Order: sequence, then C-alpha cells, then structure tokens
Amino acid sequence: MVRKILAICLIRRIGDKIDGNIPVEQAAYRAGRGTTEHTFAYKILAEKAITSQDYTLYITLMDMSKAFDTVKRNTLIEDLTNILDPAELHLIKILVEDVRLKVRVGKETSDYFTTKMGVPQGDCLSPILFTLYLAKALEDKSNKQTDHTYAKSSDSVNDQMYLPPALRDHIYSETPGYGIIIRPKYADDIGWAASNNNYKLEKEKSTAIHQLEQRGLQVNQAKTEEYIITRRGDDKWRKCKVLGSLLDTNEDIKRRKSLTMNAMRKLEHIFTNNRTRIRLKIRIFKACVESIFLYNSELWTVNKTTANKIDSFHRRMLRKAINIKWPRKISNEQLYNKTKHHQQKWSNIIKTRRIRWYGHLQRLPEKTPAKISLQEARRTIKRPRGGQVTTWLSTIEKDLIELDLSVEDASHLVHDRREWRKVVRISRALRSPEPDASQ
Repeated sequence: MVRKILAICLIRRIGDKIDGNIPVEQAAYRAGRGTTEHTFAYKILAEKAITSQDYTLYITLMDMSKAFDTVKRNTLIEDLTNILDPAELHLIKILVEDVRLKVRVGKETSDYFTTKMGVPQGDCLSPILFTLYLAKALEDKSNKQTDHTYAKSSDSVNDQMYLPPALRDHIYSETPGYGIIIRPKYADDIGWAASNNNYKLEKEKSTAIHQLEQRGLQVNQAKTEEYIITRRGDDKWRKCKVLGSLLDTNEDIKRRKSLTMNAMRKLEHIFTNNRTRIRLKIRIFKACVESIFLYNSELWTVNKTTANKIDSFHRRMLRKAINIKWPRKISNEQLYNKTKHHQQKWSNIIKTRRIRWYGHLQRLPEKTPAKISLQEARRTIKRPRGGQVTTWLSTIEKDLIELDLSVEDASHLVHDRREWRKVVRISRALRSPEPDASQ
C-alpha cells in the first residue's frame, strides 16, 4: 500500500515532464485521451475508402510480445536522466529496480527473487514509464518526419525500380491532398494507416521493427494484421478489431449484441428475482449490460433502420431485466413508462454521445491521428454513381441540423465547453420521452 501511494505521488510530480516527451500519437494513460479517437481514425478513413471511386486505404496493426517485461531498466533510467531531477530519479530507481517478487501456484508460494528486466505490472507508474520507453525507441523516426506526412506520388515500390539505387528513396514531389499517413499508438498497440500509398507505410514498419528490437521490444508477428480497403475489395477488414471495436458498424453491433447477451445470462439470477426492485435492476442493467453494448457507440454510422434494430434489441433486454416473459406481456409504451425515470432509448443515447464526442474531437490537437483523419474524410474526391451510402460525417451533420447548427458554427462553438454542454443537454432533452400524465 505504501508503494502504491508513493507511485501516485510521484506521478503527480513528474507526470507533466514525462508527458512532454511522448508524441501526440500516443493516447494511452493521458488526460483527455482514449481508445475512441484511434478507433475513429481508422473507421472514418475506412468509410471514405468504401464510398469513394478511387481511394485505397492500407492498414497495419502491430502488437508486441511481453512488452512490459522486456523493458531494459538501464536504458529507461538513461532516458529519465535528462527529464527528471536527481531526487525524482532516485525514487524511480527504488520503484523500478528495488523490487522483490514471488510466485504463487494454488496454496504454494515460492521464495522471494529479483528480476533485472521489465517494469512491475500492476503498478500505476509502469504504464507511463513504458510509453516513454516506447516513444524513445521510435524517436529517430518521429524526428525525421512530421506528424502529418503526405504520401509520395508513386503507388508501389516497383516504381522505384526504374531509378538508380542512389535515387530510389528520394521524394521528388510532395502532393498535398493526394494521401496521408497516420501512426496511432495506444500503449504497446502500434498502427499505421496510409491512403493511396503503401510504400511509405512498409518502409516505416520495417524501420520501426528494427528500432524496437534495438531496445529489446519484440514484435509479435502472429498478431500483426494488414488490410487493404477499397470500394470493390474484399470484406476481411469489416471484422478487423481495433482497441475493442470492429471497423464495420454492422459487424461491431453484432459482436456487441453477443457480448451483451452473455452479460445478461451471467446476471440472470438477479433479473429473475421478483424480490429485487425494478429500480435496482435497472441500475445493475445500466452498469453491467448497457455499458457493454454502448462501448464506442458514438462512432457507429446509424441510419433509421439500424436505430430501430438497436431499440428493438434494447427492449428485449429490458424485458429480461425486469423479468417480463411469456405469457405475461406489456406493450413497448408500457415498458418505457415502467423504466422511463432510469432508462432512455439506446438510439437516443447514441445520438447524444455522438454530439458530445464531436465536440471532444474538434478540441483535440491538430496533429492527432483522429483530427488528421477527420480533415482527410472531409476532403472532396470522386464519388461513384447512384445513391450515396450513409457515413458518420453525414450522420453528425444531420444531428447538427436538428439543433439548428451548421458544421462551421459547431466548429467554433465546441471550443467553449460550457456552451457545448448546453448543446448536448438540448440534444438530450429533444430525445427524452415525455412524461406520462397517468403515472
């Protein structure tokens, strides 16, 4: 317990110093950052690829094996020497180096032993130290390239084969708007997404692997995933999982439904107990069931049909939660009246979350992967003939129109957090069910 208190105090003292040495692409263990923005970056570019005539997206997702256990402590201390004061560095050494461990198997416990590699897992300070260690491992690459790099005009490595060896790596032209490359990172999950160009992505990936190995970090080749997304390409990317979410909205909703039903089965003994009050059941439902289904739901592209399916599934789960089953029946209106003080339609919650997330997205630093992807998604390119597919951007634009806001007005308003909270509250009020006078 004393160790945990010391680690928390140390984080509050040195947190800002370490955070200043971590690139903006790293979203893990940082205030105001999270998995949602990286998932959004991939999803919004994937939507652009499948709704555009000539647009190809290349995605590479990389994971490391036993990342925390392979950190070289001496190298980590060297990284911290130029950042921290001597007293702070001394405390870090105590928490990282002076650690005794023991193994328990069943009721048997081993003797204490010490290790020379890695940072202690379960320590609140270790994740922050690891992100710094990872940032230093990839620092050489970050210094040579900007956060927002436009891709080369060539589409493949084969185009370079016609040049002399000394000139193959030279960038003859930078074409703004032709394509981008982003590098989202969340702890030890590293990824790249490049539009219309795979050469730079492959080059960066090979360089990153070499830099990581120099610091003892091992890339798990079995978990490395690569996808090519085009309008008429294969559908393997739809089941690509990024930080807990699938890239395709329909596939992600199917998976969330499965996870939700599993959670309902585990809590069945509570929901079927008639002695438990409905109010308590709904509180448990919101905490343990609703939170599972609505994870990153603000990133879903939801049209009217999808919203109706979500609400239908929600009502089915609600009936199970308050133990309404055949032959007993109640109408949908009665169901909502029974739970209206504690529960809203999931489609309405998703809309409110989407508006709130849009404000957070607009306030992110300009060089974050999510902000770059948003700008790229808005760039006008050639669309295929016929009716256009609903996208996340068109969905949020409709939400803003309902609030009498244009995209330009909203972009200015989001920077005033107090005013944007009012917009979110108005959005919630517009979608909240009216109270029933008979209740």
